Amino acid sequence: MTEQVFRLIPATQNYPWGKKGSSSLVAQLADGSGIPDFKINESNSYAEMWMGTHPNAPTRVHGTKQLLSEHLAAHPELVGESVIKRFGLENGQIPFLFKILSFDKALPVQIHPDKHTAEHVHSENPRACVDSNHKKEMALALSNFSALCGFLPTSRISEFLAFVPEFASLFPADIKARFASGACSPDESGREAALKDLLSCYAQIDKAEAAAQLKRLVERYQAGKESDEEKDTKSLVLQLHNMYPNDSDVFCAFILNHFNLKPGHAFSVTAGEPHVYITGDIIECMATSDNTITLASSPPSHLDFLSNVAYSPTPGKTLIQPTMFTRGSTSTAGSLLYNPPINELAAKGGVESHRELRGPSIAVVVEGEGTVMWAEGAKRLGLGKGQVVFIAAGTEVKYSAFETAFKLYRAFVEVA
Repeated sequence: MTEQVFRLIPATQNYPWGKKGSSSLVAQLADGSGIPDFKINESNSYAEMWMGTHPNAPTRVHGTKQLLSEHLAAHPELVGESVIKRFGLENGQIPFLFKILSFDKALPVQIHPDKHTAEHVHSENPRACVDSNHKKEMALALSNFSALCGFLPTSRISEFLAFVPEFASLFPADIKARFASGACSPDESGREAALKDLLSCYAQIDKAEAAAQLKRLVERYQAGKESDEEKDTKSLVLQLHNMYPNDSDVFCAFILNHFNLKPGHAFSVTAGEPHVYITGDIIECMATSDNTITLASSPPSHLDFLSNVAYSPTPGKTLIQPTMFTRGSTSTAGSLLYNPPINELAAKGGVESHRELRGPSIAVVVEGEGTVMWAEGAKRLGLGKGQVVFIAAGTEVKYSAFETAFKLYRAFVEVA
């Protein structure tokens, strides 16, 4: 009989926007995770640590080095029959992908396709869409975290067009006039149409002209000549420009909502919602997918950004409010549940007893040392920073800390 709780070996991704060397939380956790021959290189960027069954960076079973998907295919009871049926899982897959991310630079402006689009495009061109799933996701801040997500209200974009001449110069007069008219529409569809018109033009702007206008904008800001309407956005523009000089995506500061999260704050990203993660460390849980469409490089014949983006302006993001998973839990002790409006996802972090769940889960330790116990305490496994475990469906576990704080995050799925 296979164990219900066992160690995993995650995988890392070294994208250029990741933090370098030991400054990256990803590198710190990977160093303790048991990845064979892993050694931190201070000149390398460590962007993501993946925990799941996605083939682009698959997790393995610690000890045997067998793919987690192969192990689960041989032991489907670890996932649970109800979960397998609910999500149509095959070949040992689980329905979520768990990640740690460390950002030193902003990602490109991007969206993720919905499930119908992913299935259609993947069947016709697997290179354009690497899998057939959507990629709805939840991000939970582990440090101070900055991001752009969702379109600004059209009234706010209109203000920027009126008070930021460098931004306004990117658009023809007729486009600006139509946007000004549509932005004031009492009808939501009218505002969305105005936004679509403006973004379609923005996606085709001349890069050299945009770079020239950005240079003028930065020089004006550095000289302290911003208007009152620009003051809240000035520092963001300068920050993005320092990361990517002359990049037209910097102007997205005048199109997308910007917000800063403190540790413990969380939000979800839906299909088609434009977003840019800028700086910080987060833990992320998503449907098992790696499908991404960027504004700069979407191939029109397959996955086009403009055709798949959700044109829904909003005044900001609503944070996911954690609830008690166990009685008496607080922000500093116990177990809190972050439950986003996404069928596949739910994640929690804490220290104590956890009831059995009707589905599989993966937990990662981000701080301290402790023990996980199961089988009514008859079995136990010591865990330290960076170590990852799989917990089978129907398994009650208890966590105990050693002399220091013991903090872990657990992602799971349940089917009633």
